[in-house]
Amino acid sequence: MAPFPQGSIPSTIDRVDAKGSPTGAGRTPPGEAERPRRTGGSGRFEVMQTFARVGTVGLSFVFAIAIGAALGLWLDRLTGWSPVFFFLFFFCGLAAGILNVYRTLSRYLK
Repeated sequence: MAPFPQGSIPSTIDRVDAKGSPTGAGRTPPGEAERPRRTGGSGRFEVMQTFARVGTVGLSFVFAIAIGAALGLWLDRLTGWSPVFFFLFFFCGLAAGILNVYRTLSRYLK
């Protein structure tokens, strides 16, 4: 006697091999068809990815400037040359921040 009465075999499986797995070309087992699949990120997921990328770019820019300015202030206090190292490292941090933004955006815009 067959395990299924005639006509009650799931329509997504044509045949089953000796191990019990489906052999229908391009067919999926019954439980897998109901699962949602991500196919490129649409909707809210794509919007959240965009916000994360923009936030990463902004934070890398701000952190580069802040680290440069902090290092400049520390060297100014250490040496006594008040505005020299602050401006030097502030502009170095600004340049590093712009370079970070350029590299990150060029990677995402490809």
